[in-house]
Amino acid sequence: MRNLWLLLQRNAFFLAFAGLLVLSLMVLVQNDGSARSSWFRATGGVAALVEDQQQQWANYLRLAEQNSDLAAQNAELREQLLSMRTSSEWQTDPDLGWKVKKGWLVKAPDGQPRSMALGTPGANGDIRIQSGVLAFGSAFGSVVDLGQEHVRILPLLNTAGTWSCRLGQNGAVAPLTWDGRDPNRFSLNDVPRYAQFQAGDTVFTSGYDLKFPEGISVGTVIEEGPASGSEFKTVYVAPLLDLTSVRHIEFIRNISDSERTVLAQPLPAP
Repeated sequence: MRNLWLLLQRNAFFLAFAGLLVLSLMVLVQNDGSARSSWFRATGGVAALVEDQQQQWANYLRLAEQNSDLAAQNAELREQLLSMRTSSEWQTDPDLGWKVKKGWLVKAPDGQPRSMALGTPGANGDIRIQSGVLAFGSAFGSVVDLGQEHVRILPLLNTAGTWSCRLGQNGAVAPLTWDGRDPNRFSLNDVPRYAQFQAGDTVFTSGYDLKFPEGISVGTVIEEGPASGSEFKTVYVAPLLDLTSVRHIEFIRNISDSERTVLAQPLPAP
């Protein structure tokens, strides 16, 4: 106690100054509106700064937990991806009359006029030539060559391909082609001049080429080409997919594919 009393005596001037300073600040803040506002602004700024610093530290301390969660999610996604790549079962839609099998695109088309795509599985997965190929529910191309583990796919983005399509659900049927220039611009050729449509209408597969069922989306109408004076016109179509970045695909085949192929052959000459 004696030491405490000596300490207070030694610092009495400073303690008195601090007390009077606090008292004067209290009186000033209570009786002067502008001083009170300044005080609140200053203390509010300090409190906001302290809170922001605390939030930054809290976020930093949660990084380990967040990284662990992301690693678990990535592992789950890799597992799903692996299951997609190794799936060997055909899924049948009896109402539609087609069956579908998941696959993986090994090489996507690169936008060159004669570019092909490479996918898996191949013949070992019961894939056949002329099977249609979908990506995210839209037409992508068709199988043209088979290996045991891989297939060569002729994509829509190839000048050698011709695809039977329909304007809208019930519109005119015409062949869809690509001229090898703009990958976002296809041509629907020989459309009857009487056909009615407008920009934004969806273009679907017609089903007539036996590669796809009727009604698979292909793209949307951009505009009508320049008039040539004939009975037909050209309609420009934007694909629904970025065909150069596709990875997940589906092979699609009619349940009675063999019978249709035989019956679709031309009759022998008499």
